[in-house]
Amino acid sequence: MSTSAEPVATLTAESLLGTLAAAKKRRDWEAIARHAAEVPEQLAGAWVQVADEIGFALGQLRRTDEAAALFERVYVVAPSRRIASALAYVYYDALLGRRTRQAERGGQAAAAGRDREADRKAFARWMGEALRLEPRSIKDLYRLGVFEAQVESRHDKPALRAFVAAIESYRALPADERQWRGDLRKPYVRSLYAGARSALRLSDLDRARRLSFDCIREDEQTDHVAPVHKLYLAGKICAALGRSADAERAYRKALAAKGPPERDYVHAALAALALATGRAEDAERWIEANVPPHRRKPVLWRLVGDVKVARGRGREALLAYQNALRKDRAGRHLTLTAMGALELAAGNAQKAAEHFRQANDFRRRKYLSEHLPALDGLATALWALGRDRDAADARAAAEGLREGRAGRGRPGPGGLASGRAVEPASADDAPAEDEAAEQG
Repeated sequence: MSTSAEPVATLTAESLLGTLAAAKKRRDWEAIARHAAEVPEQLAGAWVQVADEIGFALGQLRRTDEAAALFERVYVVAPSRRIASALAYVYYDALLGRRTRQAERGGQAAAAGRDREADRKAFARWMGEALRLEPRSIKDLYRLGVFEAQVESRHDKPALRAFVAAIESYRALPADERQWRGDLRKPYVRSLYAGARSALRLSDLDRARRLSFDCIREDEQTDHVAPVHKLYLAGKICAALGRSADAERAYRKALAAKGPPERDYVHAALAALALATGRAEDAERWIEANVPPHRRKPVLWRLVGDVKVARGRGREALLAYQNALRKDRAGRHLTLTAMGALELAAGNAQKAAEHFRQANDFRRRKYLSEHLPALDGLATALWALGRDRDAADARAAAEGLREGRAGRGRPGPGGLASGRAVEPASADDAPAEDEAAEQG
C-alpha cells in the first residue's frame, strides 16, 4: 500500500516576519540572525522588511559587514533616509567599539581586526546620504556630533555644529510632533549634554553653561543622561567660569546623584578645585579619604603630585609623578613637565631639561604638536646650564607657538598651582553614556 508524503510548508516572508517579531520582542538577535541565509538574492515585497529586521539583528551582534551588506541590498530596492541612517549606524557602532551583551556572549571582540579608516569612510558616506535625504534629522545630527567628538579625537568645532543643529531641529518641531515622537527626546537631551561638553573644550563657556543647564532642566524627569554626569559637567563649566563655590556645590551634588556607582573622577575634580583655590590640605583629604592608591588612574596620580608640591613635599610628589607615568598613554607630557618643574625648583637643571625634552617629544609623537610649558621649562633649564644657544632656540620655538595661539580665547578649565596648570580628570573620565541601539 502506497503512502503520500506530508506536504512541505513553503517559507514565506509574511510567516517569517511573525517569527522575527517574536524573537525581537525577546531581544534574541541570534535567533533572528540565523534566518539571514533564507533571504533571497532579489528582494521584493515583504522580503524587504525581513532583510531590514535581520540587518538590524546582525548590527546588534556587531557582525558589521554582514549587516551592512544586507542593508545595502535593501537600499537598492527601497532607498530611504531611515535605511541610509541604519547603514551609518552600523559603522558608527563599530567605530565607537561598543559591545552588546549578545556580542560578549558570542565571544566577538568589539571592532577587533576591523579597518577603521574604511569604517570611517563608510560612515561618512551613509551619514552624508541620510542627511541629504533629511537634513534636519535629529538622530543623525546627534550621531554625527558623537562621531566628530569621540571617534575623530575631539573634533569639537564640527561636533558642536552638529549638536546645535540637532537641538535647533528638535525645538523647531511642532509641540504635538514632539509629543508623539518621544523617541527624539533622547538624542535631543544628549545633544544638549554633548554640546555643552564640546563647547567647554572650545572654551565657549557661556554656550557651555547654557547648554548644560538646559540639559539638567529638560532631562529632570527622564534621566536620558545620568544625573551624576550632568552635574559633574555643570561643575566643570562653573569651575572654568571661575565660579568655584558653584562648582563645588555641583560636584557635591554629583557625588550623591543617581548614575553609575564609580565616583573617583568626581572626588578628583573636588580635589583639583580645592588645589586651584589654594586649599591644598583639602585637596589631599579628598583624594586620601576617597580614592585608595590601587584605584588611582594616571591623571589622579598626577594631581596627587601637584598636591604634594603645593604642600612642599617634593620627594612624595616625585613618587606620585612616577606612578602616573607607569600606565599613562595620553598625558605623559603633562607629568614629565611637572617633573621637570620639580627638578628645576630643586636646582637639578640637567634632570629638568631631560624631563622637559621628553615631554615635548611625547607631545610631538602623540599629538603632532609642541607642548608650550615644556618648551618654556626647557629654555629655562638650558639657560641655567649655560647652554645659551640651545636655550635661545627653545625660547624662540615657545614664542612662535605662543604667537600662534594668540586670539584663541581664554584657557580651558583647570586651576594653577606652583606655576603649573592643574589638569583634573576630564569629563571623558566619567563612564560614557551608552546609546541604546536604534534604527533610524
